[in-house]
Amino acid sequence: MSTRPIAPEECEVTPGQSLVEQALVEIWKTTLDRPSVGLDDDFFTTGGDSLLALVTIEQINQRLGWSLNMGDLLRYRTVRALSANKALSQAANTERAIIRLSNQGSRTPLVLIHPGLGLVDGYARIVRALGSDRGCFGLQSPHISALDVPDEMTALAETYADLLEDEFGEDEFHLAGACAGGVIAYEIARIAEERGLGVRKLVILDGYLDGSVTGEDDTPEGERLVGYRDDVLRMVAPHVDHPPLAPADATREEVFLEVSTALFGAETAAKDGGTQFMERLYQAFLTTSRALETYRPEPAELDVLLLLAKDNPTLPDWQKIVRGELTAEVMDSDAYGLRLCVIEAAQIAARIDDFVGEE
Repeated sequence: MSTRPIAPEECEVTPGQSLVEQALVEIWKTTLDRPSVGLDDDFFTTGGDSLLALVTIEQINQRLGWSLNMGDLLRYRTVRALSANKALSQAANTERAIIRLSNQGSRTPLVLIHPGLGLVDGYARIVRALGSDRGCFGLQSPHISALDVPDEMTALAETYADLLEDEFGEDEFHLAGACAGGVIAYEIARIAEERGLGVRKLVILDGYLDGSVTGEDDTPEGERLVGYRDDVLRMVAPHVDHPPLAPADATREEVFLEVSTALFGAETAAKDGGTQFMERLYQAFLTTSRALETYRPEPAELDVLLLLAKDNPTLPDWQKIVRGELTAEVMDSDAYGLRLCVIEAAQIAARIDDFVGEE
């Protein structure tokens, strides 16, 4: 077990914050070296100066895939203002599938594969808890950039392997992923040797091996929309009980507005471009869901750290296919691992460090 101290604030989740606001708060905490940052704290009156502004802008651009400049931070000096005025336009124009989530360190980098929703923003706390000596990257769904992606797992993994090969060449890296991202990461790692990828170790956070669909996809859209909506709300506010939505009552317009509010905040949700971005995000969710449901994994010689939520019943399934060293642990979490990435981020980061070592 890691002896590295775990700060309480690394596990906090603040009610009412959108996902983008949460990510910005984590970045500001790091660059301003503050235990907490409020949504309405002025960057330049709470310890920020021109040098820290440049560092903060670089961190935002790396970790969120944005293209901010100094003028943006001078105009929008609070997390709330920056998110309200820049989040949607930046997200809608994202052109990169692989985003740098932290500065490059001396140790082997870690690539985090997106969960079912296609975004990597939910890894912000884990990245922060991992510290500054390991470069972290996030691979988000190419759907976010309006690119098509196969909805069959092996073909999807081949597409992602192309992206990783373009980014890393022959350099080595570790792979990790939460929920569906863990399953995608497994398939990438399985084909890594034949593709010439330098995957060292694999971390799976609450990956589910589904295999529930054998024929044509006949799932009603109402059920897909409810699953999409529930996944977003669990990721943004895992500590809140959200009212259920019946599939028969689910419409794209209403679900997209609710999801946009959760991701970007109410002030931004109804702006032009919101529906278009929500459609891209929904397509990412559909592609990943279909790929997971029809996946029949083949065994592979891999070293795997498997951290499962207490209600995940698929440990025996993982034990059948992992032929290398499998380090498995059941965590005191639920909800498809989303709590793992947020409330228990510091503990997860410590376990990842223990597993991959000083590489």
